[in-house]
Formats: sequence, C-alpha cells, structure tokens
Amino acid sequence: MNIIEEYFSLAKQKRFAEGLRLIEEIVRRNPDLATSQFNYGICLAELGDNKQAAKAFLRAYSLKPDDGHALYRACLALASADDATKLLELFRQECSRDPEMNQDFLEEKRFARFWELPDFVTLKSEYVKKLT
Repeated sequence: MNIIEEYFSLAKQKRFAEGLRLIEEIVRRNPDLATSQFNYGICLAELGDNKQAAKAFLRAYSLKPDDGHALYRACLALASADDATKLLELFRQECSRDPEMNQDFLEEKRFARFWELPDFVTLKSEYVKKLT
C-alpha cells in the first residue's frame, strides 16, 4: 500500500489523527497538487484545526480556481473558527467575482450568524444592488 492509499484508508476509518502525518508528507512531496491540499484541509477540519484547514482549502482553490467546493469548504472552516474578518474578505471577493455565488453563502445556515454583523449587512445590501 502506498502513502496515498494508506492515508485514504485511515481517513475512511475516520482516523484523522493517525493520517495527519501521512497527508502532511503527501503535501510536502507535491505542494502544488490541489487535491492533496483539499484532503489536507479535510483532515485538519476533522481534527478541529479550522484556521489551518481554511488555509489548505484556500491553497487548493488557488491551485484550481474552478473548484468552488474548495472555496466553500474554506468558508465553512473560517465560520467554525469564528474568523469573521477573513470570511467577510472571501465573501466580498466572491461578490465582486460572481454575485450569484453569494446566494449560496446567504442560504447556508452555518453562515447565518455572520449575516447579522454590521459589515456583513453592508455587504448583503451591496450584493442585492448588484443583482438588481
């Protein structure tokens, strides 16, 4: 069994603490592979290290910008880490890039508490203006 197969076997069994060293080695060997960065983010999120998970997901997104799932997972990790500043930055970036993407952000229940914060309320009003 190679290192990737070994990591996926551990991940499938939800043994992320044991798999962490393996996924770190996989990423170290090839840091520019979006899939590895994404899987690293999943492992970190499962271990509760949401800030680092968000970084890994954002790295995956930067390597493969058409992977909206990596961006979305980064936002979920930031929400779990209560990083409203970085979350707002990403929402604002996406609102500029693709205003319709923010509809997903608005509908996701895990983001609801952020939409009550003043800067998010402002962004929401800007977003609505762009769509009309």
